[in-house]
Amino acid sequence: MFESPVYTTFFGIPLIAMNYTGTVIPVIFVVYFASKCEKLFSKFIPDLVKFFFVPMLTLLVALPVGFVVIGPIATFGSNIIADVVISIRDFSPMVAGAIVGLTWQILVIFGLHWGFIPVYINNIQLNGYDNVMMPFFACTFATSAVVLAIFFKTKNRKLKEMCLPNFISGIFGVTEPAIYGITLPLKKPFIISCIAGMIGGGFYGAFNFRKFSMGGMGIFEFPAMIEPDGGMGNLIVAFVGAILSMVIGFILTMIVYKDKTEPAADGKTGPDTEDQSSTQETSAETGKTSKADGNIASNNGQPAAPLVKKLEIASPLTGKIIQQEDMQDEAFASGVLGKGVAIQPEDGKVYAPADGEISVLFPTFHAIGIQTESGAELLIHIGLNTVQLEGRGFTPKVHQGDKITKGQLIMEFDKDLIEKEGYSTETPVLVSNADDYMDVIAEKADHTEAGGNLLTVI
Repeated sequence: MFESPVYTTFFGIPLIAMNYTGTVIPVIFVVYFASKCEKLFSKFIPDLVKFFFVPMLTLLVALPVGFVVIGPIATFGSNIIADVVISIRDFSPMVAGAIVGLTWQILVIFGLHWGFIPVYINNIQLNGYDNVMMPFFACTFATSAVVLAIFFKTKNRKLKEMCLPNFISGIFGVTEPAIYGITLPLKKPFIISCIAGMIGGGFYGAFNFRKFSMGGMGIFEFPAMIEPDGGMGNLIVAFVGAILSMVIGFILTMIVYKDKTEPAADGKTGPDTEDQSSTQETSAETGKTSKADGNIASNNGQPAAPLVKKLEIASPLTGKIIQQEDMQDEAFASGVLGKGVAIQPEDGKVYAPADGEISVLFPTFHAIGIQTESGAELLIHIGLNTVQLEGRGFTPKVHQGDKITKGQLIMEFDKDLIEKEGYSTETPVLVSNADDYMDVIAEKADHTEAGGNLLTVI
């Protein structure tokens, strides 16, 4: 079972071909190994060249290990599973079909389903049909039905918007968006889809469900299930199994699924939904809620959590304010890196715009990332293309990981040197996680002093 085709080698070590496009776990293992390599190289490579050499060496080590070690492990694991299922099928096709239906989605996540593909192709070539892998067909429709049930059950607007497109793609055979985007993160729906797939797979195994030609996904696979002599018995089994899986998945989800709950302001729990009304009025006997100054009054008359919070971000520099749409660099002006403004500095001092922590300090010191205590993530990029200076002209007053207080001097830079080297000192100050907030409002003034209000995060 461990025989594998080898088309090339790496320093004499055979590379076993495998497709990773539909997998997650092998990728996670490779990235985990790469993270260890990155930490190791960061320890002894000088700061001046870290920006280039650490990623390069990490890739040079992690990728070959991924292909030489992780790929074969996944391949051998999938071969073992396929052989076990074939052995079980020899004495109970129904049990083998149930196992395939139950575990197929899990195998896909780990990339272990590829062991069935050679068996599938070989069966069609030699026998004219496959009945070993095909119980997985139930999973496609079970997952689609679970997502459809969540669409009807949830009150979460974002989740509801995701469900319908994923249901449609699932019916056409592409269930990865539904698995990774909805059922797996919610856990219980994923378990339900596995259970429904198991029942449908057991049904397919018991009735010797077959596919007679390769090709097609989802509903487009049904024509391949018509028997070569034109008989429709196998096609009827296909429809019945798909409907059975969908009905079970839909009903179980409607019974079991509930929106996640979050603690409310009064300590109780409520549905995690964005469709709740921001204002309510009830009679004096049942308690009163009212919207005033951005707060909700709870039933006992005490103010509860504010509906809207305003976070003030101070200016880290003194100078001319440049609105985002007028920035020189298109990457900053477009807002893809965050929302904010730029400052044309009058001196070479950068102060902390809020209390927080230095989350990122680039090796070339030209850019600083700050995680504020309020949750806003800030990026201060001193000058444009100043990474090319490789640290010349920058004197950091803090280190990555340091706690900082608003108004603390965190960086000095040589404004004259930067300009003499031909670089702009225009300094974008951005809220990089602006999508987590309603809005980021910039001061409309033409000039700012260090410590003065620059941005308001809503």
